Amino acid sequence: MAIRRIQPKADFPKVLELVNCFEPEPLSLTALLRWYQRELPGRIIRAMVATDEQDQVVGYCEVFHEAWFPAGEFQVWVIVDPKVRKQGIASALLKEVQSIYSDQGATSLKSEVRENRPDDLRFAQKHGFSIERLQFESTLDLIAFDEGPFLPEVATLDAEGIRLASLADFGDSQVVRKKLYEVNFTTALDIPNVTNWMSFAEFETAVCGADWYRPEGQFVAVKGDDFIGLSAVKLVPQKQGAYNLMTGVLKAYRGRKIGLALKLAGFRYARQEGAVYIKTNNDSLNPAILAINRKLGYQPQAGKYILECVL
Repeated sequence: MAIRRIQPKADFPKVLELVNCFEPEPLSLTALLRWYQRELPGRIIRAMVATDEQDQVVGYCEVFHEAWFPAGEFQVWVIVDPKVRKQGIASALLKEVQSIYSDQGATSLKSEVRENRPDDLRFAQKHGFSIERLQFESTLDLIAFDEGPFLPEVATLDAEGIRLASLADFGDSQVVRKKLYEVNFTTALDIPNVTNWMSFAEFETAVCGADWYRPEGQFVAVKGDDFIGLSAVKLVPQKQGAYNLMTGVLKAYRGRKIGLALKLAGFRYARQEGAVYIKTNNDSLNPAILAINRKLGYQPQAGKYILECVL
């Protein structure tokens, strides 16, 4: 085994295979490369690969810091080919990147492991990580879902002057994106453990520039000229699925079933685009959203432990 800096174009096809061994929704090579190579002010990212005798990638490790992370916080990911696990490759990769984050003044590392992978959790704990919280993943069967019982709850929104639309209804201009960003930013700060969020320039690159981004999948609640809520849906056509990435409503408008109405709009869109299920992730410290999802009929799946290692 050898460890070296990654060569993105040559190595990422194999890295993608490794990533998709563990991801419930497959990533594309374009998305992975775009994520790794995007240039944002204040971004720090380094990646290493472990290779076998034929220089074939058998392991991957990356450490990165985004400008909106708290000072000193880095995230680290380690993946090893299932065929060669338990041979010290992951430990060697972690040791190799240690100097990178140490040189950058890191004070803590964040990572995650899936709830149904106890070996991964034991490995992380062995290397100083502890569980911070659990993120729930849940799935809704769109074929069986009946929105009828929920429609009376959202029927009063029109009378209150609140309408739903997609970003495509406004035209995907920078002005409209800025309004979408502002409601994203404000509601994201209400998510447990989120203390900062990306700038508008970073949002345009990371979100609007992503290969999954479609204006017609970005739903907003509108009062007058203001965006007061949003729900973002990502399609996963390879698996006839969809993902509800984010739903949020400004504090002044909560309690009016706006979030529920936005979720229903996302369900209709996903079903119209051929999805037979939709998934979402919610923090264990966010009981309000968890309650809405249970009410809608989302079924809990194995989630992810969010981990932290204090250096």
